[in-house]
Order: sequence, then structure tokens, then C-alpha cells
Amino acid sequence: MKKKDLFIYYSNSMMGSSRTGEVITFESLVRLAKSRAFIKSIKKYKNVYFYCPSFTGFARPFLTAVICRLLGSKTCYWVDKENNHLRIGIKELCRQFSVFFKEQLTYKTYLRTVKEELADLLKEEHCKTQKSFEGIPCYLRCDMSYGYIAGGSIGHIAGVVNNLEQITGNSPLFISSDTIPTVDHAIIQHIIKGEVSFGNIRDISSIAYNEICYDALESFIGNKKIMFLYQRSALNAYAGIKYALKNQIPFVLEYNGSEVWISGKWGGRKLKANEISEQIERLTFDKADLITCVSRALQEQLVQNGVSESKIIVNPNGVDPNKYRPELSGKAVRKIFNIDQDKIVVGFIGTYGAWHGAEILAQAFANTVSSREYGEKLHFMFIGDGQRMPDVKRIISSSGFQEKCSFTGVVPQNEGPDYLAACDILVSPQIKNPDGTPFFGSPTKLFEYMAMGKAIIASNMEQLAEVCENGKTALLCEPGSVSELSDAILRLASDKALRDRLGANARKEVCEKYTWEIHTKKIVEALQRKMEAPNV
Repeated sequence: MKKKDLFIYYSNSMMGSSRTGEVITFESLVRLAKSRAFIKSIKKYKNVYFYCPSFTGFARPFLTAVICRLLGSKTCYWVDKENNHLRIGIKELCRQFSVFFKEQLTYKTYLRTVKEELADLLKEEHCKTQKSFEGIPCYLRCDMSYGYIAGGSIGHIAGVVNNLEQITGNSPLFISSDTIPTVDHAIIQHIIKGEVSFGNIRDISSIAYNEICYDALESFIGNKKIMFLYQRSALNAYAGIKYALKNQIPFVLEYNGSEVWISGKWGGRKLKANEISEQIERLTFDKADLITCVSRALQEQLVQNGVSESKIIVNPNGVDPNKYRPELSGKAVRKIFNIDQDKIVVGFIGTYGAWHGAEILAQAFANTVSSREYGEKLHFMFIGDGQRMPDVKRIISSSGFQEKCSFTGVVPQNEGPDYLAACDILVSPQIKNPDGTPFFGSPTKLFEYMAMGKAIIASNMEQLAEVCENGKTALLCEPGSVSELSDAILRLASDKALRDRLGANARKEVCEKYTWEIHTKKIVEALQRKMEAPNV
């Protein structure tokens, strides 16, 4: 049998035009490499092409090179986003092995150096020389994730960046590890570039990445006067606070949860340099002038870690109500997926993380579409893709009603409103944390749902229950309860007046309290108060 070519894409969003051969994502490649099926896949393909953000912009390049090469019987190429080609042959494998071997020999010495630097930074006084808001705001995004065009983080970054000029009067200096597609075109995106060290050692590359980020800050800022430096928290990221300390400028940390905790609880593994990762978190907490977090649960977590409550603001996520609005038509999207206009569509949008609860909605699917009274009227739409999507598809497939469900794949952030417009009921079925700690998230999807003026079903916990009022702006269900979620879906399917009333109330609530403009203004005003206060 003639062998096919294999095309591997680092992320769904990097997939180009149709290819003659098999197409998978990098995530699928990782799953294949860990499975028994990998042995049977050796030399299964003719040529292998791996499309990646850069030749060093992902974890474990040497192991990835070996796996890619084993899958192909003829040639293997890596292709970066600049369309540069790197042939993975014996010569390149030998070069990568030498890098791998050197990193194994030197990483412990490197970590000792980092530990000393962190200790010195903790001793530095952050006695800012500026007391007035002058200069330009600088936003730093330095997490090592590439190729993403949708998701809560993309919405959050753009939401803040796009509103900084209106709030501060100056266009922001935006420095990022990758382009963010929904940032206003008028804002220049300064992209961090450089070869990452220790890529072959789990988690150590994100520590080494601080050197590249710090150099980028020095280069892009130059002699510009910075009003404040705002950094979105990321695993092992401390370049921002280092620069702020060295240059005595105000520092704002956007804290979305402990990456150390997330890795252990949701990632299922302890970080390679766990002690240093915790030290980095303590440094950013201790030296930040202001910490903005999206939920009360995160505020409590910070206080428990010794952070003064006086420098924390609780600031839920938000939405741009001019982009997400009820007037949008979903007819075109329904047509793409052959969904009749008279169907009642139940929708979910997300990146399918462990906490999103998409599997709960998938289980409720079978219960509701099999309903004698309303089953024929219902259709489900799962928008997006991610880690738990294989589980969702497996549940739907086993139900026997696959024809009543559509999977859209990854949808660019700016097209998200059109897909939500195609739905009548929108679900945010987050589940509780596995260790019993409070859910600390602030689902961006919830605010987008509200702005669309759609009927919402959400989990009755933490911030979701604070933002939504049961029976007024949403129906709330017990987290993880398939039966309660099913009942709520059927209730809304049977009552259009209730759907309309919930949607209108939700739209009004979000426009009054939870826009990105309001969110950004809270941050700037809180920092301004801190800077103008005596003895700061």
C-alpha cells in the first residue's frame, strides 16, 4: 500500500490549506508517542512535516525530532512560521543530541545561579521614584504558548491592552511572546524573539526564557518613560518584576492562579524545579505594587500566601459589548453546519480544559436529545477544541445521536460572536477543583454569553454564582450534576419567554458591570491611588 505523508501542526490554528496526507496536531503526536500504537506507526508515513512556531519554541525538541524522524520512511522537515525548513536527518539529530546532552550536564548549575539571582531580587527595595502617572503603560505577555487564536486568555489580553489608551491617555507598549489576533491594529505588537535554552528539560526552559524576555524589555523600552509595567502571570515568569526593580517603575501583576498548583493538580505532575517556581511566585507577589486577580478565591489564596490585602484588587473578567451583541445573526453559521433555523441550539465555547466541564454537557446531551417532547427540537454545538475534546467526542459518539451534534473545531476569537449568535442556550458547566479548594476562575465565556443576550445555564459555585442570579440572569445548576443540567436545558427549550427574559437581564447586567473598559479602569485607578498614597 502506498504510504501517505504526515503533517503535524503545533496548534489547530496553524493549519493551512488542505494537505494530501494525514493531518494531526502536536498534542495528538504526544498522545501517539505515549501509546502502544506508536511502535506500529514507525516508518508508517513517507514524508513527515512538522509546522511549528520556531525551531526552539516548544518543549523537548530532541525527543520531538526523534519521534518525527521515526514516523517517516523518507524525509522529515520542520517548518517554522517564517516558512524556514529544517531537515531532520542524521546530522541534525546528532546536533540536537549534543545540545540535549549539554543541557543535562549543566542545568543544575544553571538553577543554582537562578536561585541566587532570585534571592538578590527579593532583597532589593522597590522605592519607585515616580509619584505621578506620566509616560506610557507597558504590557508584558511572556508565557511560552504560541499559535493560539482563541480562548479566555486571548480575550483577556486584548481586553486590557485595547483599553489602556482610553484609560491612561497613552497608547500602550505591548511586548508579547506571540501575536494576539484581537489586539487593535493601531497598537504595535513587539514580539519577543530568541533561542530558548534548556528546551529539552521539562519546565527549565520557561525559567531560561526570562533572559530573553528581559533583553526584549530593555530593547523595546529603550529610553521611553514607562508609566507602569503590567505583566500577565505565567509559569516561572519574573523578567517583568526584575526590570521594574532595576528601573524603579510601578509593577502590576495580573494573577490568574498558581501555575505551580495547576501543574500539580490539573497537569498531574510536580514541576522539575518546583522550589524555584515557588520562589518566583513569592518574588512577584512580594514586589508587585498591585496585584489584580479575577476572583475572591484568588484573593484569599494570595492572602494565605502572605500578600497584603491592601495591594490586591478583585477584578472579574469582562467583555466588549460592542463585539458581543444580540443583534448578530447566526444564520450563516447554522447553514455551514446544516442546522435548521427552527432548531433550538445548545452551545458551549472553550479550549476544553480540565475544569471547563464540557464532558458534563456531553453527558447531558444524550439525556436531552432523547427526550420525547423536545429531543427533536434540540441540536448541540461544541465550539472550539482542546485537551478534553477526545473525551467529549467519545461520549457523544456512544450516545447514538451524533447527527444532533456539531463540532466546529477552533474558531478565531473575532468569529466567536457569530458562532454564539447561532445558539439559543449557552452553557458554562465548570466543575469543582479536584482537591476541594474553591474554584478560582472567572470564565470569560460567561461574560461573552451575557453580552450576547442569550439564555445561560451555569454552575452554581464561586464567581459564576456571584455574577449570575438564578432565575434572573441565568439558571444555576449543581456543578457536575448531569441530571440538573439536563433538566435546565429541557426547561429552557420549552420556554422561549424565559430564554428571552434571562438573556435581556444578563445583557443589561454585563454592560453595567463587566466590560473590559470597566475592568481596565479599575486597575489603573487602583494603581494611581497606591502611587499617590503617602509612604509608598
